[in-house]
Amino acid sequence: MNYSGMWIFLSVGVIATAAYYIAKAVMDMKSKIAALRSSKSGRSIILPLRLQAYERMALFLERIDPNQLIMRIHTAGLTVSQEQNLLLTSIRSEFEHNLSQQIYISDAVWQKICDAKADIESIINTVAGDFDKDADSREFAEMVLAVSSKKPVVELAIQILKADMQKWAY
Repeated sequence: MNYSGMWIFLSVGVIATAAYYIAKAVMDMKSKIAALRSSKSGRSIILPLRLQAYERMALFLERIDPNQLIMRIHTAGLTVSQEQNLLLTSIRSEFEHNLSQQIYISDAVWQKICDAKADIESIINTVAGDFDKDADSREFAEMVLAVSSKKPVVELAIQILKADMQKWAY
């Protein structure tokens, strides 16, 4: 191979190497742009779902608050046992209806929501244990309200829910 052939061979090699790196850089850039677009569109899809999940969980907590729950459930003439069962059934039904929302909220907040639910169920069961199961439920309902007012688990859970939502929403 002569001297000029060697230069041509080297030039072609340099050009081919440069073309490879330019093509690779262009492909990397296109990949990054596609990922960014996907990420922005992913966020624009996920954000409304997350906000809806926070709204639904706030509504869930409000609906299981003993003040609201007893206002909806309490009926004159029920026994303690009947009202206890209706209250617990309502809480569990509300929870099951909103169970899927946990995928959009943080694990810590979901745990606080589950803790609030368990605390309210515990209050209902503990207070029911202090009454004859066949007694009229009026005093039972009043006692549940009195006990739950001393332990504002719903308010605390809602505050935690709001704080978590504000961390990423704004």
